[in-house]
This record gives sequence, structure tokens and C-alpha cells, in this order.
Amino acid sequence: MKKISLWATTLAMMLVCGLCVTSCSKDDEESVEGGKNGGKEEQTLDLDKYIQAYYVRGERVGNNLIVEMLIVNQLDKDISNFVLGVPTEYEDFLVYDDLGNQYKNNIEFASATPTSAKSTYSWQGWQTLTIPANSYVAYFMTIHDFDPTNRARKITYDLKCKSPSIPSDEYSTIMFRNFDITDNRVMENGIQTNDTALVYRLIDCQRVGSVLQIDFSVSNDSYINMGYLTFVSGSATDDLGNKYEYGMSTNVAFDDGVYKSEYKIRLQSGETKYGRLRITDFDTSNKAKYVSIPLVCSSDAYTLSDDRARFLTIPVKDNRILYEGIQTPDLKIDVALAGTEVDESGNIIVNYTIKNNTGEPLTHFAIDRNGSIIDDISNRYDSSSTMLLSINGSDFSSQGARTTIPAGATVNAAVALKNINSKAKNVNFDLQVSCDNYECADRLMHFITIPVQR
Repeated sequence: MKKISLWATTLAMMLVCGLCVTSCSKDDEESVEGGKNGGKEEQTLDLDKYIQAYYVRGERVGNNLIVEMLIVNQLDKDISNFVLGVPTEYEDFLVYDDLGNQYKNNIEFASATPTSAKSTYSWQGWQTLTIPANSYVAYFMTIHDFDPTNRARKITYDLKCKSPSIPSDEYSTIMFRNFDITDNRVMENGIQTNDTALVYRLIDCQRVGSVLQIDFSVSNDSYINMGYLTFVSGSATDDLGNKYEYGMSTNVAFDDGVYKSEYKIRLQSGETKYGRLRITDFDTSNKAKYVSIPLVCSSDAYTLSDDRARFLTIPVKDNRILYEGIQTPDLKIDVALAGTEVDESGNIIVNYTIKNNTGEPLTHFAIDRNGSIIDDISNRYDSSSTMLLSINGSDFSSQGARTTIPAGATVNAAVALKNINSKAKNVNFDLQVSCDNYECADRLMHFITIPVQR
């Protein structure tokens, strides 16, 4: 629930027309002598003396419509055992939109007081609660899979209410007629929230080596502490039709944590967290321009309006080196080619630098061989017998190399290549990277068409 000021909301809703509160109860008062038929006189209950009902919003959230209502206690005493919903005897309960669509199934109710989180129950069930004196309760109606055409603009429905604090033997009807539906969803090039209390912001979407990294933030814009939120990266698609399956190609991380297929965080009121979605082996053709991916979300203490935030047609940036250079394994680590040379043994030496921009020391930052070396005349060389590695001044080794890189520091590194064909003009190869305390977006540094100097 958003940060709602009760009386500001009440005053605003007083300007909205189309809502009516009625009752069909009968008071068992005897008529005055000589009255019509001398029997019992039917009375109309003035329910407005006890409660006021306000339509706050009808808002699309993901695939659902969320309707929020306030029931305000007009009395100086509590209204006890108050129930609102649809009793089982009213089997004809329907929600209508202005297109003529009817909704009966896949509807949930929830309620929340100013001091509690939402609790959810079936529209066919009843939740009994107390409305404190001169206070209110907020009700939420979630209609799943609402109007896939996205054209509905109005909504109509009736609800029933009852309480022993209100002198009525029967259920009273609250009629909601032709209220506005708003659609604030992001339909492309952004993030569609899964609850109005959560605000997502896209920070970046960029290729990093062979992966795609999407950086975003999520804020709790409510007074409610949401407890533990669990995020699961869904399956992604790009604009070329390529699919990247959950559990195989997509995962998520928050802050500088490791990537997981499922990640759990706490999100207190007013707090913001920073996350990253990663898609591995993204579009080897390098032609994809957009990507879409859902982020499935659940909470152990809050009822979310939809079960997933949607990253829709996010533009893909590509700032990678694609020729004569090195693709960095992470946006916070700069890798640059420093030139090539031939040593006295005839080995080709590829010199490069690594700068640590992560803000923390990279403990036991390690590089190792990965796969084959390929030259421009289609020769393939086994890296296990052809490659030696050095970092931060260490001796060349066939067993890889490692060092600790302080925060903000730059170290020198080198690759020695033996027995490369004398006619080759450039080479391609990958190096594997790892670190004890930091997970890079890509596990590889890609050396692309490195010129051979002889």
C-alpha cells in the first residue's frame, strides 16, 4: 500500500461520483395506531452514519487489475466484526468493465489497516476485522489476467458488508459504478512494476564479454516493511527470437553478491537495493538490439499485486572491443591491451593491464587458460602446450597466475604464446578469470584479433 494520508485521500475521494451505499434491512418497529395496514413499517438504514466507502484507484499492475477501496469508520467507537466481500449465497457476483467483459473467477481480496501489511483471502471467503474509531481499513481486489486487449477504462461491481455494530439484520450493499481504470504500466523500453509500493529503475543494460548484464534498482516506497523478498530470474527473449532459459542462462544478484537463480533480500520501508540480471552466452551473432525478461518476486510478509516485474524490450548497449583488443570480464574491471612483442626465444608476448574499479581489493585474482588459440589462417593451437601466463611481475607459468589487486590499483599481466605459425598476423583466445571475494559478470576475458608483431 502506498503512503496514504487518510484524510487527504478522503477529501479527494469525496469529489468522485458513482458510489452508493444502500441497505435492505427492516426495523421491527410497530407503526403508530391507524397507520397504513396497522403493520410493520419498512425503514431504510442510513449506513453513511456508520461508514463511508471510497474508491481510491483501479490500476493495472502487470497482467492484473488492482482495485483499492477505503472503508472509513464514522463513529467515535470501534466497529467490531466487520466483514466486506461476497457471501456464498450471492453466486451472481460479477465485475464488469466498459467493454462488456465479466470477471468472476481468479479474483482475490486483501485488507490492510494503517499499521499492518496486507492479508489475502478468497473473494468467496470473509475476513472479520475491527475498524478502530475514526480510522479506516483499506481493501484490495485483485482481478488476475484482466482485459488482455488493454482497452478497458471503467469498472463496475457490488460488495456486501455487515457488522454487529451496525443495526442491520441483513447485508448492506456498496455499489461501485463506472469508476476509472488507470494504466501506468511500462509497455516497452523499461521495467513494469509488480506492486505500486515497489519502484524499479533501469540503470544500464550492456553486453559484457559473452554475457548481457542488466543493472537496476528497486525501492520500497511504502510504510510497510516487506520482510524477505525473493527474486527469481525468469526466461528471457531477444528481438531476434533467441530464448534464454531460466536455470540455465539467466540469474540475478544484488549489491556485490554472487549470481544465483534465486536471490533473497530484505527491503525495509524507504530502502533501495541495487540488483543485476545476467544472461549468459547472449546472442553470438551480436545483432540483438532489445531484450525482455521477467523477474519473479514473492514476499514472506507482504501480498504483492503481481508475482513478477517485467523488463520489457530493454535496449541493449554494446561498448565492447570487437577488434584488436580485450573484452573485459566485468564493468568494474578495466582490461586494456598494452602491445605485443617477440622475446629472445621467439615467443609472442601479449602485454595487457588490469585495473580494479570495484571499490574493494580483489583477493587472489586468478587467470588461467581456456580453450584453444586460433590464428587468422585457421590454425588451432592447444593452449595447454602453447600458452604461459604472468601477472603483476610473476614468472611465466603453465599453471596459471594469481595476485591480489588493491582497490583502485592497476597491475600488468602478460601471455606468452609459443610455436605460432610464422605467417599468422593475428590470434584469438580466451583467458579464464576468478576471484575469492568478487564474481565477475563473465568468467572469461576475450582476446580479439590480437596483432602478431614479429
